[in-house]
Amino acid sequence: MKNLAIFGLAAASASLAAGSLWNMDVDAYQVQVPEAVACDKTGEDYGKECYQTTGGWWFAYVGDENKGQKMSFDPITTNDDGTYKLITTDETDGSIIDGGNLIAGTGLQVTMSAAGGASADPAIAGIGFNWTKAEDPIDISAHPGYCIVYAWTGSQALQMELGWKEDKDAGGYGYDTWYAKLPAQDALTKLELPWSAFTQDKWDKPPQPITTAQTEAVSLKIRLKNSAAPEIKGTLTISELGWTGECGEGGGSIGAIGSIAQASSAKAILSGRTLSFSGVKGAAKAEILNLQGQVVLKGSAASAMNLASLDAGVYMVRVAGANLTQKILLK
Repeated sequence: MKNLAIFGLAAASASLAAGSLWNMDVDAYQVQVPEAVACDKTGEDYGKECYQTTGGWWFAYVGDENKGQKMSFDPITTNDDGTYKLITTDETDGSIIDGGNLIAGTGLQVTMSAAGGASADPAIAGIGFNWTKAEDPIDISAHPGYCIVYAWTGSQALQMELGWKEDKDAGGYGYDTWYAKLPAQDALTKLELPWSAFTQDKWDKPPQPITTAQTEAVSLKIRLKNSAAPEIKGTLTISELGWTGECGEGGGSIGAIGSIAQASSAKAILSGRTLSFSGVKGAAKAEILNLQGQVVLKGSAASAMNLASLDAGVYMVRVAGANLTQKILLK
């Protein structure tokens, strides 16, 4: 059985720079968005068009596993190429997958471990969030920093990294990005991270200024970096993640995963090209949005809506005042 997920929009770069990471334009998880175009998964690259229509991409990554280091995640699955993949939502209907990394009423949770590292070559296990699967850079410099409500049961601090394009041969900026520390916390704790909290090891010469990380933002990463041989292991729980000042005390703010996951009983029901609603009181306004966040149709949740004029594809249904934001797929 799957829980109903509140699903995020794949927004354009301009709108990604405003609002909470968990609540860009609507009360929604900003997780893996279903593909709006057919994607060829047989080659090394899905194709630019596919990537650009897929946003809000959580992923897991490790260091060099060929050096005798051991890194692991639980729960976890893998992509076709063997790389790690967090278990978030069903790609076809947007529902939370039971036993995965999204827990309704709690947030995103994963156990990470790393062992066999050395000071010159640490073992790394981490998770990250790409703004878009295409990894097109966006400018986040208008914001003063991040906030997070999290718990981490490991024995040392994690590092929150400002991700940019790394491969210098492909026009990137190197692998020594800016990071801030997330100390170990057994209980959910709010932490404000202004840009001044971020630092850089500066081993990758020449070091880039933090303004590069802000204006060329591709992702946000949270990593366990173990520079010793014995295993370090802990469970990371993220209840909220947003821009500075947006996080509440363990839940309830505009960007709270926990509070948003506990959606009302309201739901949208699609039958062919007719959309109806249940659990909605009164004549609440209903809107249909495309994956660019544009309202393409308006109506009332008190009566059925005819969607015959819309092209086939993925849309979001939003009902004001009913705490309802739901993905639908028109065929």
